[in-house]
Amino acid sequence: MRTTNQPSDEPTTPDAIARAVQAHLDERQAGLASTDRSSPADPARTFTWCGDVFDYLAEGVTERLAACGIHLSSPFPGPFRLWDEDQRPDGEHVRRFWTTALSHGCPVARLCTSFFHRHDATALPRPPRVEAFPPDEPGDGEEAARR
Repeated sequence: MRTTNQPSDEPTTPDAIARAVQAHLDERQAGLASTDRSSPADPARTFTWCGDVFDYLAEGVTERLAACGIHLSSPFPGPFRLWDEDQRPDGEHVRRFWTTALSHGCPVARLCTSFFHRHDATALPRPPRVEAFPPDEPGDGEEAARR
């Protein structure tokens, strides 16, 4: 799947869509200031909690996918819906956000974005991870996403 305004030569498979979302999140994370990886390169913008970081990473993803003819369900107030959050013994948390990717109004993929963070710091312990599942997979892929 291309991420420009040009038509895509690759089919709109769940994996192709997940790769496009992952590439977007990776590019946004690379844009964070390299000094502490907790604030954007724009010094006028600061993060006060982990939710600000996730919002920053997700900015523009709906527009990027729309250029390829893919739309995400419930794009307001954001494209990802919080499903659950686990806290690990070391203080790291993982939030799982789900969304459905649509092509011409038809579901083509379910995406789970795992957001790894801490509540005591805005720096991310590891990058977000996007996993794709067929839109009709039983259980929404929840067990696979917990791995």
